[in-house]
Amino acid sequence: MQTNCAFFFLLFSLASSMAPLLAGDLRLPAVFSDRMVFQSGKPVPVWGWSAPNTRVSVMFGAQTKAVLSDDAGRWNLRLDPLSAQSTPQTLTVSTEAENTVVNDVLIGEVWLCSGQSNMAMTVDGKTAWLHVGGINNAKEVVEHSADPLLRQFRVEWKTHTRPQADCGGEWSAAGPDTTAEFSATGYFFAKELRERLGVPVAIVNASFGGSSVEGWTSREALSKHADPAWVAKMDRLIDDYENHDQLVAEHTHKLSAWEASARRQDPNGDRDDGAWLDLPKDAQAWRPISLPVNLAKIGCPHGGVVWLSREVEIPEHFGQAWRLDFPACKAFSAIYLNGTRIFEANSSNNLAQSASRPGIGKGVGKTGKNTLLIKLHGYHGACGITGGNFAIVPFNPRFESLPLAGEWQAGVETSFSALPLGVPAAPVYPTKGTLHWMPVPSQFNAMLHPVIPFAIRGFAWYQGETNVGKPDYTRHLQILINDWRARWNQGNLPFYLNLLPGYGPRKIAPTESLWAECRASQIAALSLPNTGVANLIDTCEDGDLHPLNKEDAGRRLARVALANTYGLTGLSWSGPVVSAVRASRSRVTVEFQHVEGGLIARPLPSTVRPNLRKPELAPVPLVLSMPESEVQGFAICRRIPASDGTTVLEWHNAHARIEGSSVVVWSDKVAEPCGIRYAWADHPIGNLANRAGLPAFPFRKELDFAEEVR
Repeated sequence: MQTNCAFFFLLFSLASSMAPLLAGDLRLPAVFSDRMVFQSGKPVPVWGWSAPNTRVSVMFGAQTKAVLSDDAGRWNLRLDPLSAQSTPQTLTVSTEAENTVVNDVLIGEVWLCSGQSNMAMTVDGKTAWLHVGGINNAKEVVEHSADPLLRQFRVEWKTHTRPQADCGGEWSAAGPDTTAEFSATGYFFAKELRERLGVPVAIVNASFGGSSVEGWTSREALSKHADPAWVAKMDRLIDDYENHDQLVAEHTHKLSAWEASARRQDPNGDRDDGAWLDLPKDAQAWRPISLPVNLAKIGCPHGGVVWLSREVEIPEHFGQAWRLDFPACKAFSAIYLNGTRIFEANSSNNLAQSASRPGIGKGVGKTGKNTLLIKLHGYHGACGITGGNFAIVPFNPRFESLPLAGEWQAGVETSFSALPLGVPAAPVYPTKGTLHWMPVPSQFNAMLHPVIPFAIRGFAWYQGETNVGKPDYTRHLQILINDWRARWNQGNLPFYLNLLPGYGPRKIAPTESLWAECRASQIAALSLPNTGVANLIDTCEDGDLHPLNKEDAGRRLARVALANTYGLTGLSWSGPVVSAVRASRSRVTVEFQHVEGGLIARPLPSTVRPNLRKPELAPVPLVLSMPESEVQGFAICRRIPASDGTTVLEWHNAHARIEGSSVVVWSDKVAEPCGIRYAWADHPIGNLANRAGLPAFPFRKELDFAEEVR
C-alpha cells in the first residue's frame, strides 16, 4: 500500500512539474489583442492555434462558437455579423485546459492601410529606421488627438521569403501618448471617417518604406499572372537570396580554380604570415612607402601579395576605447595588431569591396606603441590602399582621430606576371541583396499574410514611388488588387489609392516624365471594379519625396471611400476628370466630369517655399509656363520630321480658357494638335480645379485632327 501511495505521489509530482510545459498551447495571432476593433456588418473570422485536435470555444457578446483544431493545432471560425458598438467588450477564447481573454474590443469600420514610406510615415515622422521629419503641425495634431474610438494596429516592419503565420504588432487608441506613432495618412483617413460616420474606426497599418508593389503581392499571384520573364527574374532573386551561403561556397571554389589558371594565388596562404610578423623592421625585405598607394607603385604592376607595416602611438587618454577604420582596397587583406589578426577580407565575405571597421579584441590594443601589419592580396596593380577613411578613431568624440596615411614600410612577397592570354575575368562574388528593397513578395509574406483574413471594409493604398519607371506597374498593381481580394474572400473589397503628388524641382518646358507615367499607370490599374483614387498632385509645395501635408492625403482618400463605399451624398470627393477631347482646327476642347458646380482656375502664389523642413529658407518665385493664361498646366504637340525619315512629337506649353465644364486649349506654335497633356510633369504647375477646390487629374490624350477623341 505504501508503495502504491509513493507511486501515485510520484506521478502527481511529475504531472505537476510538467504542467507549465503543457500550458500555453492556446494562442491568438497578434492582431487579436487588447484594444482591437472588429469590422461591423460582416462575418468576422477568428483564428489561432491550440493543441492538435482540441475543441476551441470563442465567446463574444451573445455569440458562442466552437471548432476543433486540426492535426497541426490550427483552428478558425467565423462570428456572425456584428453591429457597430462603441462600448468596449471582451473576446474570450478557451479550451478545456486554458483560456485567453482580449479586452477593450470595439466594433466599427476597419481598413487596411498599406504601401511604402508615405503611408508608413507617422504623424511625428519617426517610423522604425525611416526618419523623415514630422507632418505639418505634428505637435498640435498629437496634442488634440484624443479619441478612444480611433485606433491603429501597427504591423512591425519585417520581411521574409516565405509566408509567415504571425507578425509582431499592437493596437493603440489615438491620444497624446500614441498618435505620434500612427500612420499620418492613415490617421487622417480614419479621422475623416470617424467624423462622418460616428462609429469606431480602425486602421491596420501594414506599410514599409521603399517597398514595391511586388513586395506586397503573393508569389503565387505573380507567378501566375506576371510576365514569364519577370517571374523568372523574381524566382532567381528569391533562390539566390535563400541559397546565398551555398553560392558563396561555390564561388570560393570557382575563384580558387581561377586563381590557379590566372596565376594569382597567394603562394603560401597563411602559412608564412608568422614569418612576416616576426620579420625585423630593418630587414632588407622592407622599404619605405607613403600611403595612400596602389600595388603598382609598390612594385606589383600586375598585382601580387604585399605587406605593409607601421608602428602607431596610441595616446594614453584613448585607453582601449578606439577602433580602426579601414578603406575598401579591392584586394583580399589580413590585418594584424600587435601580432593578433583582427580582420580578414577573403573570398567568402566580400569585405574587400567596402570600407570596414575591424573590432579590436580586449587586451589586443594598448596605449603607447602598437604595431600594425597589413597583408594585401590583389589581382591587379590598381588595387591597394588608395583612398578613403584610414585612421585610428577614438570612441570619445572629443578626441581627434589618428590618420594612418603617410610613411609605412612595404614588403613584396609575390609580384604577379601579366594575365595569360585567354584567361576570363575573375568570378563575381554572389552578393546578397537587401530583401526589403528587392521586387519580391517579402512584405506580403511577413506583414500581410499574417493578418489575412482579418475582417475589414477595404484597402487604402499609398505606393508607387519605388515603381516609378517600371512599365509593368499597371499590370502588377492589378495583380495585387485581385490577389488581395481573392485571399480575403469578401468579394470585390474596395481598393482606393493616393495618386502620387508632385516630386522634385518644377520645370517650365514640357518634357517627358516618369512620375507622370507612373500616375497614369495608377489610374489605368483602376479599371477594375470598386476602385478609386484621391488626387494629391497639388499637395507637395516643395517637391519633397515625403510631403509634410498628409492631412489632404488622408482626408481626400477618406472622401473617396465615404462616397463610393458608404454612399454619402452631397460630398465632394473627386476633382475634375477628363471625359472627352475634341480637336477642331488649332483648338482643343477638353470636357470634364466631377466639375462640382463648374471649373475654376485657382489663384497661384507668386512665391513658394523651397524646403518646408527648413522654414528659415526664403521663398523663391513661382515661375509660370504661360503667365498670361487663365489656366496653367496644359501643353499640346505637333509632329515634326526627324532625320531618319520618321516624325517626332514637339510639345509646347499652351493657353487654356475655361468655358463652363470644358477647357479650350491652343498654342500659336501648333496649327494641328496631335496630342494634349495636363499636369504632365514630375512636379507640375497646374491650377485647374472644381468649385469644391479639388484639383483636376493629370491626363494625356492622343488626337486625330478634326476628330473627337473619347
